[in-house]
Amino acid sequence: MALWQPGRRARLAKEMAVRKPAFFEGYQFSLKGSPRHYDDVKKIIQANNTAIVYFGEALAYERGAGIALWRIRAKSFEWLDDLYAWWVEQERIEPIQFTFHLYLPDNLKYPAMDLREHLPADVAAFIEQHAPWYGRRDSRPATQMSSGQPSLSSH
Repeated sequence: MALWQPGRRARLAKEMAVRKPAFFEGYQFSLKGSPRHYDDVKKIIQANNTAIVYFGEALAYERGAGIALWRIRAKSFEWLDDLYAWWVEQERIEPIQFTFHLYLPDNLKYPAMDLREHLPADVAAFIEQHAPWYGRRDSRPATQMSSGQPSLSSH
């Protein structure tokens, strides 16, 4: 096989091109939890294509403790029921309790809520009311104003 072939550079450039991922619109927030479960949680979040982990760290350190970080954009929250079901099963088969903390983009230092203390529907409602929406204005749910903040009529 010849090392030089006509069009080889063009084919190679096309194959190696870095493509920007499609923009995923939705409510933006973060979850922090146990590093042991990073991959499972990421799969659950992204399983039904209504949420994406746009940035994640399987192991980060916060105040000396190892944590996992999932930065999420979600259009809907059906995956929360699956997450809670998986969580119950993990705590049944392993003798270790763990939790997830929800963070909003405007305050990444302190959690907005501990998921252990709330039902999935309550978590989803909280996110819809307080998390910013990123995306086209016409695709934003009706409960948010153009500023991205919850409307007063939704309270």
